[in-house]
Amino acid sequence: MNRIVLIGNGFDKAHGLKTGYEDFVHWYWTQWGNKLLKFESVKEEDELCSFELLGDYHYLCWRLVADKYIEKLLNPNQFDGYNFIKWVRNLRYGVIEYKSELLKRISQSVESKKWVDIENIYYEILVREKSFGNRYKILNNQLDFLRGKLIEYLLEIEKSDFTLIESIKEKIFRPIKRCEVSVRYRYKTEDFFTLSNIMLLNFNYTSTPEIYLDDEATINYIHGKLDNPQSVIFGYGDELDENYKRLKEQNDSECMRHVKSIRYLEHDNYRRMLEFIESDSFQVVIMGHSCGNSDRTLLNTIFEHPNCVSIKPYYYQINDKTDNYSELTININRNFNDPKQMRDRVVCKDYCEPLVSKE
Repeated sequence: MNRIVLIGNGFDKAHGLKTGYEDFVHWYWTQWGNKLLKFESVKEEDELCSFELLGDYHYLCWRLVADKYIEKLLNPNQFDGYNFIKWVRNLRYGVIEYKSELLKRISQSVESKKWVDIENIYYEILVREKSFGNRYKILNNQLDFLRGKLIEYLLEIEKSDFTLIESIKEKIFRPIKRCEVSVRYRYKTEDFFTLSNIMLLNFNYTSTPEIYLDDEATINYIHGKLDNPQSVIFGYGDELDENYKRLKEQNDSECMRHVKSIRYLEHDNYRRMLEFIESDSFQVVIMGHSCGNSDRTLLNTIFEHPNCVSIKPYYYQINDKTDNYSELTININRNFNDPKQMRDRVVCKDYCEPLVSKE
């Protein structure tokens, strides 16, 4: 029996890497604050937003505004670009203009929820747009710009030190228990099923899982890798959504530019995944992947495949009394068309555990 390990953002976070979209958004605004510290101009902008000094204060420049902010600090060395941007938002003579609804909604989500799903927000805006003018193209160009910034950020993060976690390694390679598999396999007398092959299906762009490779395991960068920016797939993948059909029917290829299932055709990673799940019965192990709708097309292909005999989620332990097992299984359920299959294949919480234990 084989195992396919779905590796998501929570896997990198378990290794101490700040790879969440909320971390990226914080970095983006911090970068803006640090740049304004040096600009001797009234207006600065990029593809997503602009900063402009208005009215009678036109004689100021952003560097002088930053100096005013620094004067308020007890220690100039405590200057923080992110907090400077928050201060700028309250200036009566300074304006931050969102040129992109995408960035505005992303930032609002981080401020209110402390987390954000960028791909989901992109899709919500995409399906609401109409096919006239350059609306789709503008939105896609903004996502491309954001994608470039994300790659820049993750290249910095990947330089961070991290080490192999023995408990995670043990979970990747441990045999499959009979109590974990579909009912149709329960008649077997063996208590364990030995593993033949393991595929680490990495939904991240970072190379963190490579420290766990050995002769039994291979890695598949299903969404591309940072050292090849052109391979990075960043968009949406939910062909089961009713709005997707409407997008397909429009005579505008721009609205399909960032659909993951189309981008998969540019490389052989998706086919290698298909070959793996076709080759033998397999267990799915979930490590740090939320199983949200942005990967629904691919996850449905795996979860409802006839060779899938088990889906075992390793959940996140929030504190001594709280975890996200229920939230994770709700998301898994959304990737099924057949709820009976879902109940048969998902391992119950009695036989699951956190990805990493709280100290």
